[in-house]
Amino acid sequence: MTIDNFARLNMDDEATYVALLVSSSAKMLRTQGKPDMADKAVALFKDSGKSGGVNQFAMNLKAAHNRNNMNATNPNNRTPDLQVEDAMAATLKDNGIIVPVSFLLTVQREFQPTGIPRPKTTERSVNHP
Repeated sequence: MTIDNFARLNMDDEATYVALLVSSSAKMLRTQGKPDMADKAVALFKDSGKSGGVNQFAMNLKAAHNRNNMNATNPNNRTPDLQVEDAMAATLKDNGIIVPVSFLLTVQREFQPTGIPRPKTTERSVNHP
C-alpha cells in the first residue's frame, strides 16, 4: 500500500491494517517453525511505550515518506517508492524479526477498509497509526 493511500485511511482502518500486517507476519513465522519470533512480533506491537512497535513503525513510516519525497526531487532517480510494508519490514528487522517485504505486500489483498477515507490533500502527508 502506498504511504499516501495509508495516510488517507481513517484511524480505525490504519490500526486494522497494521494489526493485519503483524498478525499475518506472526502466522507466517509460526508456519516456518519460529513461534518465538511470532510471539516477539506480537509483543512488540502490544507495547504502547516509546520503544513499542507502533511508535517504531510510525518513525519508519515517516522515514520512508521522507525518502520518497527526496527521491521524487531527483530527476535521475529510478528507485520505486517505499511502501507501508517496507516500513513494517524495517520495524520488524530492527527488532531481529525477519519478514520479507514480498510477503507483506501479499497481505494487502486481505484488507478491506470499512470507514470513510480522509480527504486527499495537495501536500503529501503521513499520519501516525
